[in-house]
Amino acid sequence: MDSFEWEPAAMPDQHGRTVVVTGATGGLGLVVATTLASAGARVVAGVRDLDKAARVLPVGLDLEARLVDTASVASVTAFARQLAEDGIAVDALVNNAGATIGTFGRTDEGIERTWATNVVGPAVLAEAMLLLLGGPSPRVVLVGSNLSQRTRRVPGPGGVDGPDDYSQFGVYTDSKTAAAALSVDLGERLRAAGSDIRTVIAHPGIAATGMNDQAETLTQRLGGMVARSLARTAADGARSTLWAATAPDVTEGVFVGPALRRGDRRLHVVPVQGPAADPAFRARVRAFVEGRREQQERAR
Repeated sequence: MDSFEWEPAAMPDQHGRTVVVTGATGGLGLVVATTLASAGARVVAGVRDLDKAARVLPVGLDLEARLVDTASVASVTAFARQLAEDGIAVDALVNNAGATIGTFGRTDEGIERTWATNVVGPAVLAEAMLLLLGGPSPRVVLVGSNLSQRTRRVPGPGGVDGPDDYSQFGVYTDSKTAAAALSVDLGERLRAAGSDIRTVIAHPGIAATGMNDQAETLTQRLGGMVARSLARTAADGARSTLWAATAPDVTEGVFVGPALRRGDRRLHVVPVQGPAADPAFRARVRAFVEGRREQQERAR
């Protein structure tokens, strides 16, 4: 394991780079987007609410908000297509948008909402943007969770089938495990094709963001209060993502983030572990996502 101290002040100059950041109107995404733009990058902020983006994104920086809902295959596909039509070449994609949802439900495309937001949408977006990624060090950064490293549970693709089997924490953990598996799978396929695009998973630790407030029952809200009491600030939690998106010496396919103890500000780089390291599981999740993407293509 490689451990080191790193702060955003050590980030290389970002002039000349274009970075797409999803979920950029709050929490980690807002910190990542504004920090990159402040360092000179052109940042395309993928957001669900343009009015909110106008309120929270700072002026005077090269920050452009564009509409995208990462819970929707149609939306992420249209988002990537519009970037291509506008001739925007991208150096890095930061798949940051995510959700932990208190009750079972499906999107209009028939996908369980947590998996739609955390797994299917980001994976389809990454694939759709591969032809746009270039520059001297192109990469796809997934904002992951250390839960995927710790779990031994191998989830079934797509999440649970109904409310009786639904657990907010369990489904969230499963979704982040599947997302990590798809990041590894994408990286391996890119390497096999001789691509320069690197994939990296960055986890923020327990971070004080709006995700802790996405609870719909008393028990879930109490859990969010406990999480907030242990949490790092969003600025602290964003360090691993900023390093993964900008450091010139990032190794393909690693998992980077802080330790649980808030006083330890080192970043720790480790191999991907748990079910995400299993090729058979990765293949099952990829088949599920491909099925949802093809289904949406037929519906167009």
